[in-house]
Amino acid sequence: MNQAEPILTKAEIAELLAAIKAGKVSTDLVEQGRPPSRQPLVSTQLDLIRTYERSRISGEMRIPNLDIVLDNFSRRFSTSLTNAMLRNFSIEREEIATTDFQQSLADLKGQGAVGIYGLSPLKHGCLFHFDNLLAFTLLELMLGSSQSSESLALERGLTTIEIAILKTVLTDLCNELRHVMRPVVDLEVQLAKVENNFRLVNIVEPEVEVLVTPFTVRLAGEVCGQMRLIVPYLTLEPLREKFKALVTISQAAANTWTDLIARESLEMENRVVARSGLINMTIRTILDLQPGDIVDLQYNPEQPLTILVEDHPLFLAIAGERNGKKAFHVTGRYSNRLGGIHGST
Repeated sequence: MNQAEPILTKAEIAELLAAIKAGKVSTDLVEQGRPPSRQPLVSTQLDLIRTYERSRISGEMRIPNLDIVLDNFSRRFSTSLTNAMLRNFSIEREEIATTDFQQSLADLKGQGAVGIYGLSPLKHGCLFHFDNLLAFTLLELMLGSSQSSESLALERGLTTIEIAILKTVLTDLCNELRHVMRPVVDLEVQLAKVENNFRLVNIVEPEVEVLVTPFTVRLAGEVCGQMRLIVPYLTLEPLREKFKALVTISQAAANTWTDLIARESLEMENRVVARSGLINMTIRTILDLQPGDIVDLQYNPEQPLTILVEDHPLFLAIAGERNGKKAFHVTGRYSNRLGGIHGST
């Protein structure tokens, strides 16, 4: 009995069909006594360590707490853009990814505008990219368009004049980036150049690893484009420990403010009123009051007073005297279950 041939798996069948389609495996009948010819497959070099880093470790893990800084940047630039354009903008950060610099530029597909920034005293700078939809949306608003939500990305590159107009918005990014990075390092952020020819953009070597963070920009709740931050990993790597300590610093600052507010709140002055009665009077009745008139409060001296703190009833008390001065003795907390304030009509 002949031994059964092994059955191919689904993956092996798919690989075999792909090889046949590519011409790497011949489908001709094998002549009797002649071994089948095999064509060598093309091999490529694979760096297992590098592959693991890029597939398993995201940008957020490479630089811990970087997402906190970028989320803060999103909020600040949303406010800045809203104030500058007099329109309601919101910006949301997406996932931080890793790739090489050459690929990060290729992903931009040659459209939009790129701002090249210097980050002194750091070794390398960074890039901010506006895609075509965002660029033309901002241009329409800056040139006086009344559109509030709908925008059209033109199928063409930006002109020199349009680049010059967008430079104002790209310059505003400097202040926001400087502010959010201040807990980590004091930066001098400067816009060096705005470019629409990406072949002229070069801040590091093509194979250098970079962190890429897209931001979705919305105008009046509708997506109006995408902004992208590209920063070399080597730029932020020396600050890794400072980024790691960022949460501790933030928590310490938060606790300090909490304690400070709690202490100051205890020293705030409040207006406290001991009210014996409450009545409702019309404006005509008030205008008709004359000297000597008596206003009946329907006050029952056997009922407790209501103690109001900033016009809010909080306690019940009994009126009296102490050391020759009028005083009241708190007997309990005010409750709506006791009914209205006594003496009210």
